[in-house]
Amino acid sequence: MTLKILVGIIILAIVVYAAILIYQQYLLRQIKALVDSQSEIDPAAIQADIAGVKTMSLTGKTLEQVNQLDTDYSDLTENRLPRLTAQLEEARQQAKQYHLFQAAANKNKAAASLRVARQVVKQLGENVDQLQKIDAQHKEAVTALQRRYQELRKALLSKNFLYGDSIDALETQLATLEDNNDTFSALTSQGDHEKATALMEQLQRDTDRLGELIEQIPPLYKMLKEEFPAQIAEIKSGLATLKQEGYQFPESDLDAQVTQLDEDLQAAYEALAKLDLNDATAMSKQLESKADHLYDVMEKEMTAKPKVEANLDVLAKFIAHAKNQNSVLSKELDRLSQNYTLDHDEQATVHDFAGQLKTVEKQYQTDITAIHENQAVYTEVFDRQEQQRADLEAMETQQQAINEAVAGLAEEEKQALKTLQQFDFEMHAIHRQVANLNLPGLAKDYTDYFQVVSTEIGKLNHDINQPRINMEEITKQLIMIQSDLDILKEKTTDLIDSSQLAEQLIQYANRYRMSHDDVAAASDEAQRLFDEDYNYAKSLESIATVLDRVEPGSYKRLEDNYYQSKKQQQDNDPLEGL
Repeated sequence: MTLKILVGIIILAIVVYAAILIYQQYLLRQIKALVDSQSEIDPAAIQADIAGVKTMSLTGKTLEQVNQLDTDYSDLTENRLPRLTAQLEEARQQAKQYHLFQAAANKNKAAASLRVARQVVKQLGENVDQLQKIDAQHKEAVTALQRRYQELRKALLSKNFLYGDSIDALETQLATLEDNNDTFSALTSQGDHEKATALMEQLQRDTDRLGELIEQIPPLYKMLKEEFPAQIAEIKSGLATLKQEGYQFPESDLDAQVTQLDEDLQAAYEALAKLDLNDATAMSKQLESKADHLYDVMEKEMTAKPKVEANLDVLAKFIAHAKNQNSVLSKELDRLSQNYTLDHDEQATVHDFAGQLKTVEKQYQTDITAIHENQAVYTEVFDRQEQQRADLEAMETQQQAINEAVAGLAEEEKQALKTLQQFDFEMHAIHRQVANLNLPGLAKDYTDYFQVVSTEIGKLNHDINQPRINMEEITKQLIMIQSDLDILKEKTTDLIDSSQLAEQLIQYANRYRMSHDDVAAASDEAQRLFDEDYNYAKSLESIATVLDRVEPGSYKRLEDNYYQSKKQQQDNDPLEGL
């Protein structure tokens, strides 16, 4: 038992020792890797870059930045890297002496120190690169801004006549730009790149703005100096000429508007001299709008004048024609009103037209007077003429419609009398047809309807023979009578056909009276309906039904024979169908 324990202890010791050896070799490999990484840091290259920056004659904040670089480099080479070397050597010795935990701790510290050193090296490199780039940019900007300044200076000096009074303000800005360029150049030469950067941004904005002014002012100055003054002079001259020729205008303050143009032009010119392009541009647009308005006012009057003059003769003839038309129509209506009722206020309408014509003629004469006295505003006169023309055309159309409506009254009366005669003739024909049937009597509904139509015709005859008739009412009666007469004709035709057929079928049924009791009974009932009730349609229906049972098809045959015979009679005597 003791031997087994001893063997176990020995084995365990061997395993522990092996583990220690393995961990020791692991630590030594990591420490060597850190040493190799440290050797990659090249302080000499960094020192050369910093030395290069220090030769740029730096001042101000930029010099402070370079000094800080120098300080950071010294700290790196004198403190951080030596301390890193010591930490790595100590860790290596401890690992060799099997002080593994102390070696691991120092190795971790060395790794952290190496990371910091690398970050310092990286930051130093980036700062050096940034300073070099800024220095190059500023030197390039100095050249570019100087070149741009010279271009702007040349443009102002060679073409100062294009800028008018704004040249003074432009030259002031140019001088300021020159001073700022000198300052920027000096700061760049001295290496004070922080101040130079701030000034460069402002200098670029000022240079761009001056360039915009130099480009934008000439066309605006030309417009204010040449184009607008020429337009204003033309407007003044044109307005004076038109007034001398007797033109009047709808706006009474045209002279004040022209004076305002001069004031607005001066205000725009002063704004331009102060380099206030926004105000100067806005004012120039207002000037353009106001000038266009004045041109428009004058042009409209000149355009309206010949139109007005051309309309004078046309309107005079139109008014005379409308008055004559109105007078003739008024007399005709007075004459017709003696014999006819005029239901649509024709006379009142024509009388109103006469009043409107007086108003139109009065305004026409007023405009004529204003034109002769050079007091007419032609655009207003032309608008009135167009309205007068439209009013006269509307009146003419309505008066023609009234004339056409009443012109046919006599012919309508003549036609109505002719139609009345036709109605009388047709009523007599209907009466004759029914009388010729020698029927025992007529049903009350038929005689009542016949009487209604007779009464309607009698009323029409009465109304149409009055001293003063209403043709509209007469026309309504004609339409109603025609409709009722058509219905009466249908009723009469039904009466004739049913009575004739009933008589024929009753006679035909006699051959079956002795052999068929139902035929005898139906014949008696049909005869009763015929002789006593005068219900010929019902009489026909009762006998026809029985006959068709006894002799199928007999009713259809007799009916066909009847209508064929009736047609032949009508063909031979057309009046038979009335």
